Amino acid sequence: MNNTTWLTALAQTINAQNKANFASTLVALIRLHVDFDCVVILGYNRQRRPVYLYDAIPKNRELLFQHYLNRSYVDDPFFRAFEEGLEQGVYRHDALAAKLGINPDYINDFYQSTGWSDEVGFVIPLDTDRCVVINLGYLQGKASGLLSTEKKKQIQSLHQIYDVIAALTRQHWLNQSFLLADAPVNNARIRYAVEQAINEFGQAVLTEREHDVLKLIVQGFDSKAIAEQLNIGMGTVKNHRKKIYANLNVASVSELFGLFLNYLITVDAADRAVVE
Repeated sequence: MNNTTWLTALAQTINAQNKANFASTLVALIRLHVDFDCVVILGYNRQRRPVYLYDAIPKNRELLFQHYLNRSYVDDPFFRAFEEGLEQGVYRHDALAAKLGINPDYINDFYQSTGWSDEVGFVIPLDTDRCVVINLGYLQGKASGLLSTEKKKQIQSLHQIYDVIAALTRQHWLNQSFLLADAPVNNARIRYAVEQAINEFGQAVLTEREHDVLKLIVQGFDSKAIAEQLNIGMGTVKNHRKKIYANLNVASVSELFGLFLNYLITVDAADRAVVE
């Protein structure tokens, strides 16, 4: 790789800041230094489950959504280490597991089910309570994996670019709330439709603050998280929720989600009609 290639890719990543293709562009930049087979980018909030931000997984992708994000994340060495105050840097999955004394059965089950043979992660704190982890995976049987003779060279290369990758990551996600994933290019329309639905749903019948609360509710925030996000009291959040339910004529959060999903379908259909 020459300097021109690196600078071109770096410029493309900078230009992708705050756009839906940022994560894929960042991954392409990392790939110029180290070859890998899979990547998963997760956002961590203290005492909350990880938030999916991006992935490029060629096989067994359903395991990420059906198992890891639902329950098995609690045994993930990166998640456990973050909860215990892990410093920024580049870490190997198995080294963290050994340091934390995590049951080796989790590691064995993880690699057997996913087909990965090794994993390394960029740990990038955004603030005292949030962190982005970029997980790079290597499939079993790949000579280019971290267990090959190139291991030390690849790890060293990741350490060399860490500051650049961390700076780009912070610039993109620092002022975001890990609410929506960075969509692959072919799914950009879906993300646009979801963003549009979130921003417009209920707006006509709610005050500005009530709408702020509603936008967080439909993205999975509970009352405590909403209070923290908007810097308001729990009692205020509860009052806003009552008014939102009354104005939208729903009696529960499940009804609210059903109403939102119907609105999302309507927005997406209208958007397709305009495009077509």
